[in-house]
Amino acid sequence: MNYSHQHNLDSDMHSVMPGYSPQMLTTPVSLAQPATPTDQNLVIAIVIATVTYQAMLCMLNTHLHAVSRSLVGLAEVVILLACLPILARRLLPGIIIIATFAGAMLTLLTLFSGEVNIKAFRDLLIPLCYFWLGCNVGRPELADRALTYAIMIVLGLGMMELLFLDQYTNIFDIFNYYVSIGNLQPITDYVRESHLQLNGIRPEGIGRTLLPSLLGSHRVSSVFLEPVSLGNFATICAAWGLSRDKAELRQIVFFVGAAVVLMVLSDSRFALISVTLMIAMRLLLNGKALNLTVLAPFAAIGLLMILGYHTSGRGDDNFHDRLALSGRSLLDFDLPTLFGVAHGDNFSDQGYAYVISTFGLPICILLWLSFWFLTMPDERGQRFRAFSSIYIALILCISGYSLFALKSAGVLWFLMGCSLKTPAPLPKPLPSLEPSLPTMSNSIESRKYVD
Repeated sequence: MNYSHQHNLDSDMHSVMPGYSPQMLTTPVSLAQPATPTDQNLVIAIVIATVTYQAMLCMLNTHLHAVSRSLVGLAEVVILLACLPILARRLLPGIIIIATFAGAMLTLLTLFSGEVNIKAFRDLLIPLCYFWLGCNVGRPELADRALTYAIMIVLGLGMMELLFLDQYTNIFDIFNYYVSIGNLQPITDYVRESHLQLNGIRPEGIGRTLLPSLLGSHRVSSVFLEPVSLGNFATICAAWGLSRDKAELRQIVFFVGAAVVLMVLSDSRFALISVTLMIAMRLLLNGKALNLTVLAPFAAIGLLMILGYHTSGRGDDNFHDRLALSGRSLLDFDLPTLFGVAHGDNFSDQGYAYVISTFGLPICILLWLSFWFLTMPDERGQRFRAFSSIYIALILCISGYSLFALKSAGVLWFLMGCSLKTPAPLPKPLPSLEPSLPTMSNSIESRKYVD
């Protein structure tokens, strides 16, 4: 095709498609076009449902019908099924391979141990599903919108709980909800005045850490129903904000500022330590130095084992003794426990012990290395992965189940997937292209006869 013919073709394209440029022919449709309004609404709805579903179930239990553990599981299944329209647009071989291998290993461990651990499969499914969702969305700006809406809801209900506690607990009877789903035993020897979770009030001997004279002993839970989860959500928001470039100061201030407010409301010591460490990392580490955080869980395990070795007895229910107990449990592991085939104890407050005894050390190493083999497109993604590694390494020191809670784990892995910036192709091409082609053809054909 000579230059004059190409020029005529471009002129014809301009006549039938205003705003046309030759680069549009070589630009993939999925990257040239933003997410459709339907996609945006679906993604935002999934994120909001992920954050608020426990509050909705609690309200249902308080006013309409008793909620069981099975109904909670059904609600989680419904949320995961809502992800299918976006998941189905592109199969990710890496996710499928990891899920298949880990699922096969868990099945093998079930045969050896003689027990079917449904929770292990569920704990593996949630991160993989939400990471897959985030990869197929692949647009951090949409993740910003979804997270912003979630923060507004969390802050709004949190302020209501802080200022109007009686009205809040009339709507959300948290204590009876957890009794109903089997997470707490009913109290029969005395009447409990508070309708909050057991950790919703700081005991007098311990007291609040952040602004005790202003906020008292009450720890805000908001839609999460327990202050621990609110602190975890605050840490994830801070990690997302601190990962941004310095030019995006406004977004950094919003997400980190919201995280600080939520951290103070929940009086989360975990969030205080984690966010402080992340801020220090943001100031001191850049480029390849961020990759040092790949060693974070190994360093944490080593420190826990040293602490456990030098501490005797079970100790009290405080931060130091809980860490020491976790370290002693790791020191007592035998070979079957390391490979996940032993009949393990309940490690609800000992994250590393729970993860290793449930999944086995080979699966744990596979998942961690797969996480770090991800190719991040820019330093923002590298920073978010580094901050997330700190979050994971620290939360496993004090909690066995929080890392896999849908209401926080779903948000974390969705944001991680979006950080890859690899959106799946849109389901349909641009609708304006098809009717324009005959018009362009007719225009070229008529010009040929005129010439």
